[in-house]
Amino acid sequence: MLKEIEPDAAVATTPIDSEASLQKGTVVVHVPRVTPRTLPGLANVQNKGAIDWGGHGLLAYGSNYTVVIVDTRNVQLVQCLDKHKAMVKKVLWGNDYLRQDRSTEYPPCRYGSIDLVSSDATGHIIVWDVTLGQQVNILQEGSKPVADMSWVTQWDGYSHILAALHPPCCLVLWDTRKGTKLWKKTYTESLIAFNFDPFHPTKMAFHCTDCILFVEDFRITTAPPSNGRKFYVSSPRATASGARGSTSNLSNKGSSGNLAAAIQEEKTGAKDRFRRLMKDLVIGEVQPKTDDTMTLSECLQVAYHKSIRHLILLLYSRELLILDLHIKQTVGVIPTMEKAASPFLQVYSCKQRDILYCLHESGSVTVKMKRKTGGACSPIDALSRTPSIASLGSYYSGFSFLVCKALYSTPVNHLFPFSETSTDTQLEVGYDHRCSSEPVRQIRGLQILGISVNPVTETRIALYLNSGKIVFLELLPVNTSESNYNFAMNFVSSPLSKGPVRKFSLNEILPPLMNDVTIQPPGLRLLVMGVLPNVAAPITALKMCPAITTRNWHQYTPLLAGGTTGGLVQIFNIASGCIEKELIVHSYTVRGIEWTGVKTFLSYAYPSASSTSANVRNELYLTDVLTGESIALRTDKGDEPPIEILKVSPLKQYFILVISGGQFELWDLKSRQLVRTMRKKFPVVTAVEWLPQSGSRSFKRRQSSKEECVLDVKKTTGPGMSTIGGPLSTVVTPLTPVTITKSILDKPETADKINSKEQFVCVDVDNQLYQFTIDGHAMDGFRMSPESGNGTVTTLAFKADHLVQGDADGLLSIWDMRSGQTRRYPTSRSCIKKLRFAPGKGNMKLLVLYQDGVDVIDLKGVISSAGPSGFEKIGQLKCPRDMVKVLDIDWAASDKPILYTQDGCLRIMDMDLLKSSSPLTDYVFQDPVFCPALLPSEVAYKVRERLCWQPADIPYTTDLTLEHGFTENQVALINAQLGMVDEDRLECLRKPRFKTAERCLVVAQLFGDEREIDLWTVALYYLQISKAKASAVGDSASIKSEESLPSPVALDCKKFNNYANIIPLDTCYDILQDCYTYQRLQLERVALHESRRTDHEHTKRVIQQQLLLGQSDRAVQLLLETDVDNSDYYADSIKACLIATVQSSEVSQSTIKLVATNLIAHGKIWEGVQLLCLIGKGLDACRYLTSYSRWGAAAWLARAVLPPSEAVEVIRKWADHLSSQGYKEKAVLVLISLEQWHSAHSLLSVVDPRRASLLAQACREFDVNFTS
Repeated sequence: MLKEIEPDAAVATTPIDSEASLQKGTVVVHVPRVTPRTLPGLANVQNKGAIDWGGHGLLAYGSNYTVVIVDTRNVQLVQCLDKHKAMVKKVLWGNDYLRQDRSTEYPPCRYGSIDLVSSDATGHIIVWDVTLGQQVNILQEGSKPVADMSWVTQWDGYSHILAALHPPCCLVLWDTRKGTKLWKKTYTESLIAFNFDPFHPTKMAFHCTDCILFVEDFRITTAPPSNGRKFYVSSPRATASGARGSTSNLSNKGSSGNLAAAIQEEKTGAKDRFRRLMKDLVIGEVQPKTDDTMTLSECLQVAYHKSIRHLILLLYSRELLILDLHIKQTVGVIPTMEKAASPFLQVYSCKQRDILYCLHESGSVTVKMKRKTGGACSPIDALSRTPSIASLGSYYSGFSFLVCKALYSTPVNHLFPFSETSTDTQLEVGYDHRCSSEPVRQIRGLQILGISVNPVTETRIALYLNSGKIVFLELLPVNTSESNYNFAMNFVSSPLSKGPVRKFSLNEILPPLMNDVTIQPPGLRLLVMGVLPNVAAPITALKMCPAITTRNWHQYTPLLAGGTTGGLVQIFNIASGCIEKELIVHSYTVRGIEWTGVKTFLSYAYPSASSTSANVRNELYLTDVLTGESIALRTDKGDEPPIEILKVSPLKQYFILVISGGQFELWDLKSRQLVRTMRKKFPVVTAVEWLPQSGSRSFKRRQSSKEECVLDVKKTTGPGMSTIGGPLSTVVTPLTPVTITKSILDKPETADKINSKEQFVCVDVDNQLYQFTIDGHAMDGFRMSPESGNGTVTTLAFKADHLVQGDADGLLSIWDMRSGQTRRYPTSRSCIKKLRFAPGKGNMKLLVLYQDGVDVIDLKGVISSAGPSGFEKIGQLKCPRDMVKVLDIDWAASDKPILYTQDGCLRIMDMDLLKSSSPLTDYVFQDPVFCPALLPSEVAYKVRERLCWQPADIPYTTDLTLEHGFTENQVALINAQLGMVDEDRLECLRKPRFKTAERCLVVAQLFGDEREIDLWTVALYYLQISKAKASAVGDSASIKSEESLPSPVALDCKKFNNYANIIPLDTCYDILQDCYTYQRLQLERVALHESRRTDHEHTKRVIQQQLLLGQSDRAVQLLLETDVDNSDYYADSIKACLIATVQSSEVSQSTIKLVATNLIAHGKIWEGVQLLCLIGKGLDACRYLTSYSRWGAAAWLARAVLPPSEAVEVIRKWADHLSSQGYKEKAVLVLISLEQWHSAHSLLSVVDPRRASLLAQACREFDVNFTS
């Protein structure tokens, strides 16, 4: 008999031998280690939307009751978290794993401990430590499913604060570190989901059943005092007058006021499609009762636009509406491509570029790119076609006249060309379809559960299917080299050194829209880059391969075979958790599997019996796992009763088939020939079990003469266990050395041709036990009569001369075959379905499967003469109290039961049946897990330092060694991570074009630090600006410095942007953009708002914006368009006269300034600000706004209107205000945008000294004057 090795704590590697060990005749065997883990199966429709891609690169999704973690680089399972008792509804990665929060009690950086939160259908929110595989806190507010969750990320030091929406109407703020509730706010509406405004920390929008609820007073410390403002979505009605500026139908009835916009529109013609789809936001406490009102019950998603401020997306099944919150009106519609096209399911708004990913019901993902508004991208571009006008008076009046003359002397369709050529065409935010992925092959029952996008690159997409599979897509240029040339080479900025161009994220493969360089965006394609497989469901047969022995260790891998209803047999590597093979063996449902060796197995299948006949066509195959070859057996059989039992003998010489109805067949496995068929009079067999013994003493003597085995199993827990034996390494330990004599090293298992007697027992329906002995083709048997219960015996298990029977009444009967004694133990459970002894000599642990759960019991006390009379219960599961129903069982190792559960998961448990997950350091992976954030905290911190900066007198290297201050174990971990980084990215580190600043940006991308990515993106842009300014000083032929300009429009418009060769910041950075780009953006918006005028209130808002932006001439024109019947006609006429007659004399300016001051003092702030801007006192207007705490408005006005020299004063005060309010990181970005490098460095030193020192180094490399 072969001796079994217990694989307690080892992993599969190449056997280690040495000269010394060979001289002694022994070697060390490394046994694969099996640890508690879960292999997920099918997902449930209730898991819809439960997917999130973290900045560190790991993906989390909910599969039934389990939270699954995936390495997206190598597409492999990393961790499964299994504590939920209900369906997982939402998952959300923590984002403070890279932060150094000195303002909290949890310093410094918390690397290596990645947090995740998940919620289920019973309202439980679990905070996980993914590294340890343990729950940290459990939060609960009510028993209803958590509808939505979001981190409060825009508040410094509060990235661990979680906002959760508990139905029907409660928003709760949780401290996930302490597990406490900060506050709870109950609203009056039924809330479905919510979204934070990415541009303002105090604003959020709730998706309600029939409206959108906007909240503008969100705070960390206290619950919002107000109930927000409700807006309803309404289609505009046709009215008799459709002229712009006409009076709209307004009704205001106390607190239940309704505002319905009325627009004259035609209902025919393709050119009016946009107007037919246009929707307005109607404010009020009661939903308007009109036929054209559209409720939000049909809306699938409400989300803020991440790239452009004040835009919100409303997704319906057939169109995507883009609403402007300033004018409360639709400014863009993205319909499905055609009527037959697949409906929308989800939309994702990218931050780095104005790109929308649209998910369809077919599983296809379409890419929509913001349409560039023609050759003249903004009203300012039209100035180049307008003659310069001298002696315009004051700066602001000249600015407005120049802009308005250029803008409004040119037809709108020349500035914003569309397909229609009508002069009445409304401007819109348009998106072009760029590419799409292939639809998912439609299978009956297949559904799409959602997508998630990598937030760092925004080019990689994970598509979640209810089959449990994750499809990974990537957005790539059609021609990589050409796109890099078109994009990067057109911006001919002066890098500090030669080096490769970055091309890893969305903003690095696509140019920004707001630029002066004519660049054709590259062609794009969305390709499938990988698919994460899962446990196919449902599994109908499960069997673990034979245990490791001294004869099979050299080819042993812990493999588990699972058969499915479709005839597929999956081979799982239990040590690494991956699927080794998927073999399509059968045409019907697989009913049973038995291993005939470590790499071969028998399986049988048959279809479901028809209603007219109980006979089926049985399939029996012998399959080789290595080659995939399958050999059919019993091919001469036609329709017959189905196979019920398949059992292979311990020595792999024979196998038994039991056919329904009593037919009993014995086969020779080696020759694949039928040996014996039982007589038809033989009783109907209900259970069969082989007796695992050699069969004769002569066989034992002959076998022992062939070989000698010396086993020495030891656990190794050296100092390298916690670091090298983790998910990040290429060399995996700890190991279990097993010493074996060298005489058997080269002896294959098939070399032994000894034929031996074998025995088996079987039980009939009357609980009669029969024992048979087989010797070649001869078979002898006799009936035994052990005591048993009254229930029908359903299963047998044999070990160490003890036969265990389980019956339908839940009774265990243990028969000692030597003494003939029988002991009966009632389990007080339901019917026993299966019994399995654990592998290993002397290991008497028994796994028992009941109808309602599982037990692990130890029979050692039963068989020991000195032990107690009863058995020891080690672990117990009751379903569904402790776990979803268990369908099948087996042993993955000598101390690791494996359970197949009703949710389609394979769970490898510990002996106590309590854990189905382990710390990441205990796992063995097929490939090292790529996640630098998993490095231990001190290692990660030092790695970032070394990669960002190395001494100039030493050549830069990405191969970190002991000389860089790391230990050998740490070097192994680091090199395992850096070895998986693309060579192109490593080359960007070795030869950066912009030295330290670019290195820091690349390192931030590697570690997934989104805040640091923003810091170095903004810093890199303004460092280039500062260097360009410094190089222009003293050169009379060069472009003048911005600071010396009296006003932006005093220049030729084509030279208005002094630094067109530098890639500008895109719209997601909003007010951090340079003055030129920001002014372009605001003028485009006001032109869009003007084209969308629907009523007089809307026109008044447009006039205000035009006056603030200096477009006084156009404001006069709009004022004069007021209808005679309008109540504001007289006031507008007087205001138009005032604007038109403003002179540059000091007397008139003093009078207007006095009036403006009085208006502001009496609460008419914006009226006074308009007058101040009218006379060129924009700086004074900003000062008044700041004095009334209108900081955001003051900063907007300064950046959009004031020349840079004046804007600095206002924006600098705003930065100080942000810092005092706790927004220090945002204040640093604002100071950098002002090129206040010393102040930015000083403030950053308080937040993160490491980044501050790197910023100082970057400034020195760009020759920036780093003084106060």
